[in-house]
Amino acid sequence: MKVGIIGLPNVGKSSLFNLLTSAHAHVANFPFTTIDRNVGMAPIYDQRLDMIAQITRSPKITGAQIEFVDIAGLIEGASRGEGLGNTFLAHIRDVDVVLHVVRCFHDPQIPHIEAKLRPDHDYDIVRTELLLADLELIERRMEKTKKKAECQDECQYLVKIHEALTRGKAPDRSCVDPPLITAKKEIIVLNLDENTEYTGKMEGYRLSVKMEEDIVDMSEGEKQELRAEIHAETAGISGLIDQCYRSLSLIMFYTIKGDETRAWLLKEGSSVLEAAGKIHSDMEKGFIKAEVLPYKDFIEAKDFTAAQQAGMTKIEGKEYVVHDGDIILIKFRA
Repeated sequence: MKVGIIGLPNVGKSSLFNLLTSAHAHVANFPFTTIDRNVGMAPIYDQRLDMIAQITRSPKITGAQIEFVDIAGLIEGASRGEGLGNTFLAHIRDVDVVLHVVRCFHDPQIPHIEAKLRPDHDYDIVRTELLLADLELIERRMEKTKKKAECQDECQYLVKIHEALTRGKAPDRSCVDPPLITAKKEIIVLNLDENTEYTGKMEGYRLSVKMEEDIVDMSEGEKQELRAEIHAETAGISGLIDQCYRSLSLIMFYTIKGDETRAWLLKEGSSVLEAAGKIHSDMEKGFIKAEVLPYKDFIEAKDFTAAQQAGMTKIEGKEYVVHDGDIILIKFRA
């Protein structure tokens, strides 16, 4: 599952990407610093994994991670191929959630598209280009389907989507293949000044990327105090990662094997067979059964074997739907 970071040039996308992933993507004060997309992984803070590891005393603890993609800056006309528009649009169609960074800070050393700072206007530029790109995609699809008698229902549906896009409305998320950019879930990030409070009306996750860079080595209490002073989200970067995690409609399950305790991400509503495939393709192919223990029962028993002996675990077949927090032992034919 991927989160794509988008926005106009010089709004702080690559700097935010580096904070999220501890990567070292190139950052400079000119447009299109990012040409090829940067890809990195961000760890998800997981208190349950810490608790399980304390009980198992595992020497190896592997947490779950989310993939972030830093995508080239978009400019007006990108839907017609201006700037790096075609590259940008191809990359963004490949992600599951869009993290839209909007510039809310003043810095004469970092050029901007206009002399006056207007976050809502900047947001509309990007959003309009995405709508235009989707509109072009739908029009091409309509042109193909209207010639086929058996596709009349699809054509009528495409007409409704076209009407919504022309009104500036995002269509339903499951409408067409390939998925429309504007139908993807979106998190707006307001990149604030580090020294002054943002007084604009635009809503979003409030964060100062520059401040986060400066306070990275401070204690959590100190960080929260400084964030509160500029009315930023007190959870900072970890809070943004958590919001991305929740937007992806994911759950976590856990495995305890040998010297490793590990957390795994899984789409909500997935079966234990799909969970087995996440661990290893051989487990999915040779699946026999799964032994499942809810997290709360593991904490109560303080040991997987003790939970088995107490009758807390359940044997489930491949149709079992995994619940958030399940600890799973897969039995399979090698």
